[in-house]
Amino acid sequence: MKEIHPDVIEEAFKKMGEMTPKKVHEIIERMDKEQPLILGYLMGVDGDALNMDEREVLLYLGVVVWQIISRKGKGEDTPLPEITEDILDNAVKSNEKMLESLENVSSDDFTDSVGKIIKNNSHPELLKVVVETLMEEPEDDCVIRDENKGMMMIYLKTVIDCFSR
Repeated sequence: MKEIHPDVIEEAFKKMGEMTPKKVHEIIERMDKEQPLILGYLMGVDGDALNMDEREVLLYLGVVVWQIISRKGKGEDTPLPEITEDILDNAVKSNEKMLESLENVSSDDFTDSVGKIIKNNSHPELLKVVVETLMEEPEDDCVIRDENKGMMMIYLKTVIDCFSR
């Protein structure tokens, strides 16, 4: 798997942050055509457990992840194969097993475990930026509950894993 250059990650976040609502809508429509299962997963995962702000952040980060992975090399646009239900199910199950293995880990060891998860991911720089973004203090009018940040990270890791098979 080709490593994603940090400049590509930074550029994608910057570009997305500067987009008009109309352009964001167009990108989501494109994602719906190219990766409908992933878009559906991001919009529906965890049912009503996520509030509207959390769901919007999850969707935003998921769209940025998709854009970054489809631009593996700096500036090079690469259409990705459409993710199937089997691929998504396997990624979800793999991450559920990983979560089970972390259930009895102490809080001191948990930080080390998250570091290992990031380091061992096929796109460690991308996952690291996703985690850092989730851990940032949200804007004043945005409510991202601390208890949901971990699961949001897992959902986004699942998306990364799907594209990294």
